[in-house]
Parts: sequence; structure tokens; C-alpha cells
Amino acid sequence: MAPRGETTGYAPMAKLTFGFFSFLLVVSTTNGLPLPPEMYYQAGNIRCLRCPAGTYVGVPCTTQDTVGKCFPCHTGSSFSEGFTGLDHCLNCLSCRDDQEEVRPCTATQNAECRCKKGTYCPLDHPCEVCLTCTESCPPGQELQFPCNSTSDSHCGPAQSGSWIIMVCVPILLILLLLIGLCLCKHLKWCKDRRSRVQMTENPDTEGIPLIYPCLVFSAETKKEDQEAIFRRSWDHFVEEVPMPKWDQFMRMLCLSPNSVNEAKENNRDNSREQKIAMLDAWYQQKSGNVNELLSYLHSIRLHTPATIIVQKLLQEGYYVDTN
Repeated sequence: MAPRGETTGYAPMAKLTFGFFSFLLVVSTTNGLPLPPEMYYQAGNIRCLRCPAGTYVGVPCTTQDTVGKCFPCHTGSSFSEGFTGLDHCLNCLSCRDDQEEVRPCTATQNAECRCKKGTYCPLDHPCEVCLTCTESCPPGQELQFPCNSTSDSHCGPAQSGSWIIMVCVPILLILLLLIGLCLCKHLKWCKDRRSRVQMTENPDTEGIPLIYPCLVFSAETKKEDQEAIFRRSWDHFVEEVPMPKWDQFMRMLCLSPNSVNEAKENNRDNSREQKIAMLDAWYQQKSGNVNELLSYLHSIRLHTPATIIVQKLLQEGYYVDTN
């Protein structure tokens, strides 16, 4: 379990956050305004208000819709982001020897690390070790982009007359933009993305489906098996959603930073289980369905993964398409 915070007093930021939290509670109560559902957590049969960022639930409430005792996280070793119903703070990230700290861990946010100068780690990799940057380009090539903490050096053909490129490229981009706007207005596909498929000369461009499928359980699927079948469908989302897009997918599901961090911490060596735990946290909070997950994929332009997932679900026979 992550280390609990100090019980002798709040850090300054925790005090400020808790003061704002108390002010929000008083204003909402005085004006009769209900607090959003995510402000609460269940402590047995009692619904309690979450503790503010930088604290954890030391003692749950004993009266419905009130705050229990909130204890502060230990600055520099533990943290909690946003309002929380956890009974502990999360461990701060410790930078490896090949990394440097760019943001220290505080009571309300985790530390941030990056590869040291001369090394890098691509954004779409788990970054278990920093790689050495390419120091020089091959003969006949020149440096296009220098190495940074997330990308290696990029080399390209040596070119002369760079000023011509600097002048022509912006003009060409402006012309392409004007042509694109004229085509968009002429075809009117911008007004109804669901009623047209965008076609371009690039064969790799991903088309937008004419009609999004609406999946329901087949008549042969027993009602008592439906939740288990829905949970098994999560494996397809884990397989098809690209790693760089997963965090954006979770933000679309409105999953709290605490839930994301807790899923990663409890499954540090297993990225698949991390993702399954995040989907489980979302399901426990909102009790959604497979169509809701698919709609979020379409909203972030992951049409191809969404289509593949639908095909797999229909092949399994537990779902049918009503469209």
C-alpha cells in the first residue's frame, strides 16, 4: 500500500485545496445546488463526500453526504490528484538513473521524468530504458531535426537553396488550404460527418462510416451472461486501440486521474491489466455499454479500430447489429 500522509497537519497546498473544497460545499448546500455524482464515494451503505486533492480518506464519514476525516499526503513521497475516495495516497514516481526530474512530486501531482540529454524514449514505447541519440548523419545527408527526450535525431538529404523552400512551402500550404476549404463547402460533408465518407487520393486515409452500428445482445444470449460477455469484449479494445491514443480514450470516458494512476500502480508490469483495470473503474462509475465505448472511439477519429472491434463482436455471435 502507498505510504499514508502526515497526520500532524496539512501542507500549504493541501490547506488551500481543502479550504476551496469547504467553500464549494458551503455554497452548494446554501443555494440548494446538488454536487455532481463524482464528488461522492461509497463507504459501506453510506455515501460520503470525497476528500480534496493532496489528501486521502483517513476516516470515512458516518453521516450521509458528509466529509469524513481527510489526512494530507506526504509531500515528496505520495500524492493524490483531484477529489479522492481512496484510503491512501499514491506513491510518487522515482526517476531512473538515465532520467532527470523535470517536475517534482507534490501532494497534488506526481513527479515527471524525462530522458537525460543525449538520450531519448519514443512516446509510443513503455520507456523501460532511454536510448542513445544518433550523433551524426550518413554521408550525403544532413541533420533535419535534433534529438530530444522523446525523439531521435532525424537526417535527410542535403539540400541547397534552402531559402527557396522557406518561401515556396508556406505558399503551397496556403494554396492547399484554400483548395480544401472550397472542396469542403462544395461537397457539404462537413455539415454531416455521419452521412458521407471522406475520399482522398491517399489510400491510407481512414474513411468515416456512413452509419455507426448499434449493437444489442442476440436473442440466444442469456441475460445473466450479458455483463460477463461485455467485460470479455474489453480485450478487443485493449488490442485495437493504439498505445498513444489510450490516454485520450480514457479522458473521453471522463476517468479521473486518480483512477488511471491507481490502475497503473496496481499493475505496474502488465500494460494489458492496467487497461482492463481502467475500463473496470469506468464501468463501476457509469455502467456503460459497448456502443458507448465505440462512440468514444469514433469521436477521436479511431474509425478503423472501432470497425474491427464491431466485426469481431459480430463474429462471436453474442451481439447483432440493429442498423
